[in-house]
Amino acid sequence: MTTIATKIALSVLGAAGISFLSLTPAKAFILVEPIVTTKNQDILDTKKPRTLGPEYQPGQIVEYGVPDVANNFLNATGYDINSLVFDLKTLSYSNQNSTPPFDNEPVEWGDVNGDGKIGYSNNPELKNIFTDVTVKDNIITFSGGVIPNGTLFYNPFATLPNLAPGAGIIPSVPPEKADKDGPIRVASYYTAVPESTSVLSVLLFGALGVALKLKRSLHC
Repeated sequence: MTTIATKIALSVLGAAGISFLSLTPAKAFILVEPIVTTKNQDILDTKKPRTLGPEYQPGQIVEYGVPDVANNFLNATGYDINSLVFDLKTLSYSNQNSTPPFDNEPVEWGDVNGDGKIGYSNNPELKNIFTDVTVKDNIITFSGGVIPNGTLFYNPFATLPNLAPGAGIIPSVPPEKADKDGPIRVASYYTAVPESTSVLSVLLFGALGVALKLKRSLHC
């Protein structure tokens, strides 16, 4: 007998993914949501921020894994950052040994914190830096704001279900590996005021697929 699968799209507020009313196993989107806010004072009280130094130039593409352990960042690039762009590079994630197990689950940007928007904080103590957040396919762009050189900002990535180390699906990591990359890959770059004269050449390298690995990732 033929099994008829009916596709039901879950609402974005409570979405864990897409379920199929069939005899086949249920599939679910892994949603990823970054935010960019002013400093997180609670975290600042417990550990020093990570530093983004002058080695990270405007337009330079870096690739890393999310989610990670949350921290603040110090913009020490020498530029005022006026936009951040994130590109989801991993389109699926598989781990049969996780709880619950995942098998080639699709990954996309989504509303993880349940505020009806993607890319905005719903914590009143954290002030969003950028007023414009746009999503197109795998690209999310934060603009309409500025992170002045020499200031702190907070850029965590949340996932639904929670794939942070030690949250139940991904095993916890020892303290000396607290910045270990998460399972979801992203590539990112920033633009600055004023723009560097080297931006064009860097973007050309990026177009050729030359991405640098950021060991201490730009995320939580």
